[in-house]
Amino acid sequence: MADRLYPSHGTGAMNQVELVENEDSIEISSLAPHFAVHKFPWRQVFGYVASLVLTAMAFILVINHVLPVSALVSVVIALAVLQAAVQLGVFMHLRESRGMAWQILVLGLGGFIALCVVAGSIWIMMFKSGVA
Repeated sequence: MADRLYPSHGTGAMNQVELVENEDSIEISSLAPHFAVHKFPWRQVFGYVASLVLTAMAFILVINHVLPVSALVSVVIALAVLQAAVQLGVFMHLRESRGMAWQILVLGLGGFIALCVVAGSIWIMMFKSGVA
């Protein structure tokens, strides 16, 4: 038996729990709750402010017509991709996992489904008059 200690859920009291050294002990110890000192969430504040700024930039560019339409669409798409990266990195904790390969696979599948929905919608709208 190992002499590992980890805190339990509750009012902050430390309970001593012994883990048996076997093939599952590493996984059990990694699942133990970790109570870090709660500090001010600067990273989330930065992500929120960055999202607001990127949204405001796209809104101002579209409202004021500062660019030609083709350039405006490209800039707005670039701002959307940048905002998606901020959202995934800050709020969805994309970089903070041990199983990064699964997250990339699921993210790619979600992107593929979104692309199919958008392409299908555009296809339906383009050929609407031919169907009726």
